[in-house]
Amino acid sequence: MGKILLFASFVFVVASGVLGFLNKTKLDAARESLTTSESKISQAQQAQAAIEKKLAEANTSLTTAKAERDQAASQVASLQSDVEKARTDVTSVTTQKTAAESQVAQLQADVQAKQQEIDNLKAAQVTPTQTGPTADQIAVQKEQETLIAQLQQKLDNQTAELSKYRQADEDRKMGLMRPGTEGKILAVNPAWNFVVLSLGDKNGVVNNAELLIKRGRQLIGKVRVTSVEPSTSIADIVSNSVPQGVVINPGDRVIYQATAE
Repeated sequence: MGKILLFASFVFVVASGVLGFLNKTKLDAARESLTTSESKISQAQQAQAAIEKKLAEANTSLTTAKAERDQAASQVASLQSDVEKARTDVTSVTTQKTAAESQVAQLQADVQAKQQEIDNLKAAQVTPTQTGPTADQIAVQKEQETLIAQLQQKLDNQTAELSKYRQADEDRKMGLMRPGTEGKILAVNPAWNFVVLSLGDKNGVVNNAELLIKRGRQLIGKVRVTSVEPSTSIADIVSNSVPQGVVINPGDRVIYQATAE
């Protein structure tokens, strides 16, 4: 009986050891599985954080792209407006040129008519008779001489005006401006780097002319004319002509000079 109990105790101890070993193996496997699961969870969380970061960056890029698109659309609209304005300016200048040519032709016709009228009056002047002119003939002759003098004065004035128009038209064709032409800046657009000047076609302003910008006696930059209207013109601020820290303001003077000071 004692041997049986001893054997049973031995079997129980062995069974307990085997079960303990099996439980330890399972516990180690469970711990390893838990560690693996935690590692996978951490990796998944990192991947999720990376995806969320990329999503945030994508949203930022999308917002930036939308803003750039809106800005580009605004610039396109502004450029279209500038193109339409340029077309209007071209039409206006063409109309002015046609009117000037018509006025020159009319002046030429007036000059010829006045010259013919003077010639006719000279031909019709009273010729003194051998016995001497009468009082009436003298009065008529003086009246004719006065009329001839008046017509001659008108002829001289119209000839001078015709010469002025011809010279102005020739200057425009040659792209010339009268040195000393002076005006001021009416408005400044720093975003597009251009200004509006108080000088226009009637002042003899021509495209591509460069004018100096002055504040008092100080030279602070240059502008180049890009569009001419009857009383105003638009000019780009010449790059690198404005000293660092200087800002072009409305009211600054502009002057055209054949040579720089």
